[in-house]
Amino acid sequence: MMFRKKSQSADTKMESKKNKYSSTMNDYASVFSESLDESEPIPIENDLEQELIPIEEPDFPEPSSSKSVKLIQEIQNLDDKTIKPFIDYNEGKLFYPILSKIGETQDNVAYLDGLVSDGILEKNVFEKLIVCPLHPDTFSSSVRLYCPKCHSMDVEKMNLFEHKKCGYITESSNFDFTSNGNLQCPSCKKLITNFEKEIRVPAMWYQCNDCTEKFDNAVIKLHCRKHDHDFDTNSGQFVTTYSYKLKNSEVSMNSDTSQIKDDLLKLLEGFNFATKQSVSIKGKSGNVHEIPIYAKRSNTNETLAIFIKNQTDGIDQTEMNSVLVPKLDVDPTHTMFLTTSGINDGVENLAKHYGINLISNSDASQIISQVESFVSKWHSKNSKKEKPSSLTSLMSDFKLKKGGKN
Repeated sequence: MMFRKKSQSADTKMESKKNKYSSTMNDYASVFSESLDESEPIPIENDLEQELIPIEEPDFPEPSSSKSVKLIQEIQNLDDKTIKPFIDYNEGKLFYPILSKIGETQDNVAYLDGLVSDGILEKNVFEKLIVCPLHPDTFSSSVRLYCPKCHSMDVEKMNLFEHKKCGYITESSNFDFTSNGNLQCPSCKKLITNFEKEIRVPAMWYQCNDCTEKFDNAVIKLHCRKHDHDFDTNSGQFVTTYSYKLKNSEVSMNSDTSQIKDDLLKLLEGFNFATKQSVSIKGKSGNVHEIPIYAKRSNTNETLAIFIKNQTDGIDQTEMNSVLVPKLDVDPTHTMFLTTSGINDGVENLAKHYGINLISNSDASQIISQVESFVSKWHSKNSKKEKPSSLTSLMSDFKLKKGGKN
């Protein structure tokens, strides 16, 4: 278990933040709002102020622990970033299992539709189901083909095949070229390697096995499986099912970035770092580089530069190069690259070669935990020069003030 030093003001700020994390409809807007009030400037040492070039800080949505934000994070963990329904065909019900992960019932479609109205999700047709007009409460129906003469269901689909190479023609009842075992033409004995290119299908029809009638058009009926009866296709009712996806994946990624930044500022303050976000720093070459989070230890010249980038298609070497250039020019003591996206081939080796600490995790809280572990180890190396920051020392001081024993 890792411990870190916190000031009383940091605890007060964290408690104040928790009070803002109520699950209200205002949280929805905070995730995607384009303009918010700028946060209060973080106190920083004078020597760091001289090193930084002030720039206007961009507006980011305020992080929130509401169900909508949790749902966004769950959607980003999905392969196609889409919420799809689970359909109970017999009972005629729709479920969205992902809702259970945020404390909602799986059939709460109204909740998802509310997020559509708020502009967070977009709604798309997933599937249209034809249901029985007499029993629309069940979705389970199947297609049945009948002979138009004797009304038997024992109907077979027939094809006429022609081998283009030798001109051999046969009915599928005699030799079915579509069968996996029939890979050789019975006439020329040539091996069939590509059905679409080598075999032509000039005709198709149906044949009734009961009355041997051949016909082009079978009678098509839909069958209500639960109540065991047929109904006409024209009398069937449509039930539309929907999928949901993030209306703007880039905005949702900004939501993750904002939350990580906010948590990192609190974390670094707890370790007595003078920290600023979205700052411009002049490098050794004289060029100015924008760094998302730049921190400096209060009693040394050690610095930490943190870059945060997210990409839908994953982090590639181009993104890593955009971090590598300011890293080499500014030359901080430590450099970290944080992302909730995947890592493409070659990026991890490039980061390791240039001493960039790369952390990739779809869960933002896990990223913060790994940063805390890294900073804690760094902090412990300099613990002799600083006041005790462990929980044991803090508890000892508390007992001494109360007159207790260590």
